Amino acid sequence: MTHKILITGANRGIGFEMSKQLGLQGYKVILGVRDLSKGQTALHELVQAGITRAQLDLVQVDLQNSESLINATNYVEKEHPDLDVLVNNAGIAADMQKSALDTPLSDYKETLDINFWGTLQVIQHFLPVIKQNKGKIVAITGPFTATTWYNPAAYRVSKIALNGLIQTLAVDVINKKLPISIFGIFPGGVSTDINGHRQGPYMKSVVEGARDIINIMLADKEQNGKIIGPNGNVLSEIQD
Repeated sequence: MTHKILITGANRGIGFEMSKQLGLQGYKVILGVRDLSKGQTALHELVQAGITRAQLDLVQVDLQNSESLINATNYVEKEHPDLDVLVNNAGIAADMQKSALDTPLSDYKETLDINFWGTLQVIQHFLPVIKQNKGKIVAITGPFTATTWYNPAAYRVSKIALNGLIQTLAVDVINKKLPISIFGIFPGGVSTDINGHRQGPYMKSVVEGARDIINIMLADKEQNGKIIGPNGNVLSEIQD
């Protein structure tokens, strides 16, 4: 099946690598970026990698700017009315080295503002076109369960809240019998600039992380309301 896919935070890290892998597989990809100049650089790099320019487009998606989201929605509805996959990848991490007790309130607030409230706004804005095309809304998220070996406080809390949001919205999909699916993917630990390119036995490369996300995202199976782990295992799902 041919998909047209919008990825937020697509100019770097997992978002960029997903754009690259999907483009090389023949999919059409819209790069959602906060900074258009960095987006243009990403476009150039993707074309240099062998993706045709006709497969790619660029739109400003700033999770903290409502006007940006309105403009992005209007542009996509006009130029890409066949958009059927939305990947909510953009986010921040705050200081991942601070302990939870030492993390200031401002870090928790800022991370939630972007990773939770910002993602919610993106979903709300693009829901009509995704619904029209019976598509998928995906969020790159984290696990519910804490670990003692790695505990980036503000980031973890924002992703736990995001998981709750995904499943809450997915309940509406079921109750309203909407022709879409909303689900989360936790790719495991991925070494990117957001975590200072952290290394360790539980970390994978950005190439591996993006590949795992794509395989889960494009799987031909029912995924609504699920939080899916790096190996395709379901970490959480909606209870009947």
